[in-house]
Amino acid sequence: MKAAALTMILLAVTQTASLGQGRPTDVPRQIYGKVQIIDGRTFEFIKSRQVVRLAGYETPRLEQTATSESVTWPAGQVSRAWMILRTLGQNVNCTPIGRDANKVLIAHCFVGETNLAATAIAEGIGYAFNYRNEPQVPAYFDIERKARGLGFGVWSSPDLLPPWLYTASTANDGLSDRLSSESDRVLPLPLPVTPDSTVTLTNTHGG
Repeated sequence: MKAAALTMILLAVTQTASLGQGRPTDVPRQIYGKVQIIDGRTFEFIKSRQVVRLAGYETPRLEQTATSESVTWPAGQVSRAWMILRTLGQNVNCTPIGRDANKVLIAHCFVGETNLAATAIAEGIGYAFNYRNEPQVPAYFDIERKARGLGFGVWSSPDLLPPWLYTASTANDGLSDRLSSESDRVLPLPLPVTPDSTVTLTNTHGG
């Protein structure tokens, strides 16, 4: 997706937009700082040691490869490298919205005003996806549809299995959980929360 088109999508949101889903009481309001990338959708805050997974977003598994126009490339490693480049030397601002089945925080995360998941989806780095009982992000599916139509990234490889089909342990749950958003509307995207100087890294633990 061209930068101008992505900018139009991001500008379509408003500060009053809400996903309509509350944040559990054991989830911190905000986490801010430098991160160490674990995989394309998961990272750990260096100082607080909080592990966060991006909400509404999935990437190829690290070992997965793709083939585009007879060229084989490491799809999983590319997704991880993309996230490293986007966050290297930058403070990441996360707004946790819940925990997954393994009690890992799931969050909307930003570098400046750049929504990491939305931008990655727009560039074909990964997929819009919601696991069962996790807050849904319908706007990501509108972004994905445009990237898919343009054949970006993961959509350039017909033989690349989505991770929820590639991984046997998540295939049964994931296949039925994926949202089917077929409207052409641009729905609200999560917006970054301004870092609160009164919130320190030592009190951002959700436990």
